[in-house]
Amino acid sequence: MKIDQAYRYIKRQIIDGVWVPDTAINVNEVSEHLNISRTPIHKAMTKLSEEGFLSIIPQVGVFVKRPEMEEVMERLLVCATLDALMTEHAIKNLNDQELSQMYTILTKMDNLVISEEEYASLNIEFHTIIYKAAKLSYTFSLANQLWDYLNYVGNPAMLFSPDRRKQSQAEHWMIYYSLKERDSKLAKRLMERHLTRIAESVSEKYQNMGIAQEVVNEI
Repeated sequence: MKIDQAYRYIKRQIIDGVWVPDTAINVNEVSEHLNISRTPIHKAMTKLSEEGFLSIIPQVGVFVKRPEMEEVMERLLVCATLDALMTEHAIKNLNDQELSQMYTILTKMDNLVISEEEYASLNIEFHTIIYKAAKLSYTFSLANQLWDYLNYVGNPAMLFSPDRRKQSQAEHWMIYYSLKERDSKLAKRLMERHLTRIAESVSEKYQNMGIAQEVVNEI
């Protein structure tokens, strides 16, 4: 429980942007804030390091990891594969009530007035219904970790800008109708294409950041 408490706290600080990349994490301060010993905090940090959120440098310290383009792309491509797998398996379990819920969510997402944050929240609801229907608990757990990573390396304003939201919605509706028609192969292919496009969008962001950094270095 203490490891989970430390894990959730540190991860939330990172995803919410309280601790930005390259921030050094003071274990003593975390220990005092959570009122727990250093041991579960170190174990939580090891897990977060494996998930790509932290860099642990022996004899130096623990730092919020600055995402690297190659790692970002690889993790998100894995996410796309897992999501496609769960979508394929969801076909046989999705019931009419769940399909109705998905339809209601997508209708709300069609409203261009809602903010990027609201759209992102509804997006999670839509995908979660599919993934829970797959009944692949281990795969779902892995995918959740990668979705958290996506929230870290991306942000709603970037992922769901007006142009990208329009394309995202078109893809969501195609996924929905393929699920409704019980076409598992098409649903799997559409979901993988959908997530791969998102991965490429995030990768493009880091590619542009790298180019900008090169220009700064030259100056």
